[in-house]
Amino acid sequence: MTDIEIIEERQVARADDGRYFDLVMRQAVVLASSRIVPAAYRNREADIVAAGLAGRAFGWDVMASMRNFHVIEGSASMKPEAMLGLVRQAGHSVTIEISDGAATAIGKRIDSGDEHTATFTLQDAEDAGLAGKKNWKQYQDAMLQWRAVSKLCRALFSDVVLGAGYVPEELGADVGPEGDVITLVSATKAKHLVLEAASGDKELAREAWGENGSSAISEDELQNIISSLLDRVAPSGNNEVTATESEEDSE
Repeated sequence: MTDIEIIEERQVARADDGRYFDLVMRQAVVLASSRIVPAAYRNREADIVAAGLAGRAFGWDVMASMRNFHVIEGSASMKPEAMLGLVRQAGHSVTIEISDGAATAIGKRIDSGDEHTATFTLQDAEDAGLAGKKNWKQYQDAMLQWRAVSKLCRALFSDVVLGAGYVPEELGADVGPEGDVITLVSATKAKHLVLEAASGDKELAREAWGENGSSAISEDELQNIISSLLDRVAPSGNNEVTATESEEDSE
């Protein structure tokens, strides 16, 4: 199929519900096994299809949908950076102020001139049981900022986020400093995989594990540790280990 034919197919698919669904189904089969897609979508074709269909309302392709849209326990959520982008793309104004353990998002609608201010503080984070989490300790300002943005979008720009005004963290997901969903692996499972990647060498495994302690770590962090070990250990043909071997053991 030529590049022109591919472009034409996508244009038809976007204009026709049936063709679009078929296109997303085919893409999901390929993407589900890719390490490029977010961990939450790996080996989950149905979730990729759902994200692709949901993202269509925002003008996103499947890859953009997976980066920005998630369903947590049956509720739609959106990466806060995507919320902000959609609001500004619609012509509305948002400014953000951060100081003294608080983030304030100030919004103004271009159509009606309505304004709203939303604030999220470190005390709010503590009350919600968030302040003790690793990412909140390391990236406090960023985490506060995105929670303020989500509050603002629900209150003033609900027509823009179309019911997906909650960030994944508000629905119970673990997220990084930019609001990306991260999949955690229990320390017990992660240490087992690290030891396996080290071919049973406990000293090497302990060195690679470093200061991670007994806390769960993200799949990406674990994969980086495993990759560094596999670079140091001579390949034996059966030495390949991945962080996604057992999803049911993830926390």
